[in-house]
Amino acid sequence: MRHLLPALIAAILMAIFIALDTGRSLGAHPWWSQKTLLIGAPIGLLLATLAGFKLRPMPLTIATMLGAILAFATAKYGQTQFAASYAEDQLAGQLWYLGWVATGALTAAGLTSAAQWVLTRG
Repeated sequence: MRHLLPALIAAILMAIFIALDTGRSLGAHPWWSQKTLLIGAPIGLLLATLAGFKLRPMPLTIATMLGAILAFATAKYGQTQFAASYAEDQLAGQLWYLGWVATGALTAAGLTSAAQWVLTRG
């Protein structure tokens, strides 16, 4: 049961992010800003919980946070290219959408591993 506590903490934080619609304020499309985080968050929670059984929390936290930064950069690149093409570039639209799903997944995974790191240190 103690392995699920970090995921529960991260799930509560992700629920707050989704309720506040932080994706929209950071550049996600208004129609699917919450949807992408709702898709990505459970994936990240599950992956980080499973990875926590084999990997140490600190390197996992660093790796997932770097991945979240790269996913966010991909989403921003897709957003700018999609807008510059006047909604014609389908690849840029997919990068924008899937970049936000990956951002949600890796943020949830990072929060889970960070919570695990804090709980195991204490």
